[in-house]
Amino acid sequence: MKKMILLILFAPLLCFSQEDLKDRFNYQVIYKLSFQLDSTNIDSRKSEYMRLYLGDDYSQYISRAKTLANKVVVKGNSGHTAKSALTNFHYQIVKNYKQEELYYLLKIPKTIDRFYYPQDSNLFDWSIENETKKIKDYQVQKATTSFAGRDYIAWFTPEIPIADGPYKFNGLPRLILEIHDTKNYWNFEFFGFKKLSPREDLEIELNKFKKITQEELEELWYRYRRDPMGYDPNPNVKMDPEVHQKYIEAFTDMLKKENNPLELD
Repeated sequence: MKKMILLILFAPLLCFSQEDLKDRFNYQVIYKLSFQLDSTNIDSRKSEYMRLYLGDDYSQYISRAKTLANKVVVKGNSGHTAKSALTNFHYQIVKNYKQEELYYLLKIPKTIDRFYYPQDSNLFDWSIENETKKIKDYQVQKATTSFAGRDYIAWFTPEIPIADGPYKFNGLPRLILEIHDTKNYWNFEFFGFKKLSPREDLEIELNKFKKITQEELEELWYRYRRDPMGYDPNPNVKMDPEVHQKYIEAFTDMLKKENNPLELD
């Protein structure tokens, strides 16, 4: 009876998926993502390169900075993270084509904590329009949709027979080359497309990530960013409580200025 009670109490902690995400990517798309985290301050605008890897069963969307092999610049006896390896986007998104779902995965920096939430990938109700134009050497066609509190304009190309796009965007007949919200706060601009030779492997052990809800993950990420030193404290490092509180206040003020996330609701 005691064993049964223990199993019931700890059942939520054991709710891990046993699925391994494995594929071999055939193509890579690079997007330049321009974004404005503070809607009241145009000087907060930044840009970063993002990669979309495309396979037969899965795709993977990830910051280019997260894929760099050499992330540390060494000068003399000291080292620092290369600017090219700095990112605002620590998550990755894997789309499962066969099951029509996606996985939003996040590893908390400098910890062993890994989390993910699954989501139905059929998130978009597209309106395809007749307007066309050229993006680099590709003929593209216009489509519009709304998602998470924003209206979007997308351009997809019939010349690349892959129905996918950056971030969570998908559902058009062919590859999305460009997409931006109508206020131009978030703009995914096509930068390049290539066939991978040799092909690159996707291998993610989903059982190493704890499954939680999107709301829980957003709350947890906020808690870490507001107090990274208190999230997973090192018992060997002592910090003055007043200094620690000043850090928390500074990070809280920073997060207040990030009032313009990609998903508003």
